[in-house]
Amino acid sequence: MGQPVEFRFEGLEIFSRPADLTRPWGLFFRKDGFQGWGGLPAGRRESLARAVQHGEHDTPVYLPSRVVTVDGQAIARTEDELQIVLDRVAGAGATGERARVSVTRWDRLQWADGRRVSVETDDKGQWRGPLLVGDFQLQVVCADPRKYGDLHLIPETGTGVSLPVLHYGTFPAFPVVEIPSAPSAYSISSPAGTFVVSDATPGGLHAVDMRSGQVRRNGVVMPRVGRGPLWAVPPGVAWTHALSAPGRIRIADTFV
Repeated sequence: MGQPVEFRFEGLEIFSRPADLTRPWGLFFRKDGFQGWGGLPAGRRESLARAVQHGEHDTPVYLPSRVVTVDGQAIARTEDELQIVLDRVAGAGATGERARVSVTRWDRLQWADGRRVSVETDDKGQWRGPLLVGDFQLQVVCADPRKYGDLHLIPETGTGVSLPVLHYGTFPAFPVVEIPSAPSAYSISSPAGTFVVSDATPGGLHAVDMRSGQVRRNGVVMPRVGRGPLWAVPPGVAWTHALSAPGRIRIADTFV
């Protein structure tokens, strides 16, 4: 069995406790030092009062961004080793580029993409017995607050034209439909409607992303070849997708 919680970002590995008590040094969470991954703050909505009436108009509520805060300790055997470790913490995500945030809870992996917004480190540290301990805080913001888990391929081998699509998350998940050796025109149907691709360059692997509606051929976007509704598959419900050309579907467990 693995760690209760493992956090990875830009080469950093932060653990709940030492994996090997004979080597109790590295990066670790302080008590209650991992926040923002298990929940979200209040949702975002536009308040619109009902004129000369009680209450407000019913408007959608949207998820806010996810802010993950790690309060941790770097444990080292020497001053030089502590400085090296804390320099790595200070440099993680320093360019502001988006990077993968991976969290494993009892061997269950979930991930999101985020950017570092702040970091603080204690360069001096304090001796605690034979080890030197320095505090740090790292904060990462994920513009997309959803967390992603296992990726499912349907069917697991080969292709098909009638595919029951299911995922095991807690939030609607967007499928990606792949059509190998694709024709120039085909359709994809689900309970949410029918998406049609026409006048596309035939051959190669076509990938239709139901999040954006983009159609790619061998990884290159083909503009203005797809039209129709887009959809996400609800959690725990099998939505049958009917393809007019044999294909397969990729979908990731999606969580909030």
